Amino acid sequence: MKYIGLFMLAFTLGSCNVLSFFDGPDTYSDDFENYHSADDLIDGENRRWSFFQLSKPDNSITVDSSHSHGGAKCVRFQADKSDSEASKASINKQFMAFWEGEIVTMEGWFYIEGSKNIDWLFIFDIEEKTQIGANPGTRLAFEDGYLLVEHKYPIDSTYQEPSSGIPFPRNQWVHIRFDIGLSQKEEGYFRVWQDGALILKRDNWQTLPTDLLYFTQGSKGMYDQIEFGITANSKSNETVMYIDDVLVQVTGQM
Repeated sequence: MKYIGLFMLAFTLGSCNVLSFFDGPDTYSDDFENYHSADDLIDGENRRWSFFQLSKPDNSITVDSSHSHGGAKCVRFQADKSDSEASKASINKQFMAFWEGEIVTMEGWFYIEGSKNIDWLFIFDIEEKTQIGANPGTRLAFEDGYLLVEHKYPIDSTYQEPSSGIPFPRNQWVHIRFDIGLSQKEEGYFRVWQDGALILKRDNWQTLPTDLLYFTQGSKGMYDQIEFGITANSKSNETVMYIDDVLVQVTGQM
């Protein structure tokens, strides 16, 4: 009994340490009105965005005043097509805390220029930043002109049925809402709305991977990073996209 008690105490303290060590905000929003250039997005103290990624020389991120949805400004992302390397032009927010059992909601306005193929263009990731034993994450992407939900770990992506799906409009602002109930078991779920219409729904789904590194320490069971923009571009064409009025927050418990 003595050893069982010591084990339970160590387990409890370890769990508390994990929660406190990885604690962070569970909400972030931005209307991009207070920036003059992309450099203004990063303040070095993580009160704004943590960093941006430009994986190719001609990729760019700019503060734009010609296409804003609400207010006077938005952010413009431009990326060359992907090849053997993912082409990225994105902004990232680290050190957040979205725990197993919570419902996380992402909302934002997205505008994709042109009519060229955007197959496997990724526009939003929720993930874990640690390189070893990390949560690979869940992402929004496109296939055949339709939004889909994709995992970086080996679970089937979820598509819209072409016969009943709603294509993503181009050259106009589109509102996307993405709700995800976080679970390392097949007890999670997600919903995706496009301009108020429910387009993707799945229940009884694993929405957090099992972290092998933390298996002996107590699994983290969380995501702690969000990424907006061209998080990975299509291999077909260059892409120009605008984003405005984004919000990610915990909206409830499962």
